[in-house]
Amino acid sequence: MKKTKKIEFRVTLTEHLIIKNKAKKTGGSTSEYLRSIALGYDLTYKLTADEIEVYKQLNKFSDNFRRISNLYKLGDVTGVKEISIETAKLIRSHLNKLK
Repeated sequence: MKKTKKIEFRVTLTEHLIIKNKAKKTGGSTSEYLRSIALGYDLTYKLTADEIEVYKQLNKFSDNFRRISNLYKLGDVTGVKEISIETAKLIRSHLNKLK
């Protein structure tokens, strides 16, 4: 359906910046964002590159802990120790980046 009607309203500079920032996070325009809010549509937010990287790292941690659990169930103490140390180093290296 063609959009031909226009609604305008005034906001403060701060409100303007907040609305623009929130719209940007959804990956859409300010108009799309405000229309979705006003009409009660569900909004989805695009992940930033940093958030995607964190997600990937958490998946690696999850895989490592699953491997540790499986080795533990099998009674492979050596494998548990090695993967636990590897996982701890990986976590430590990422935490050091936050300093």
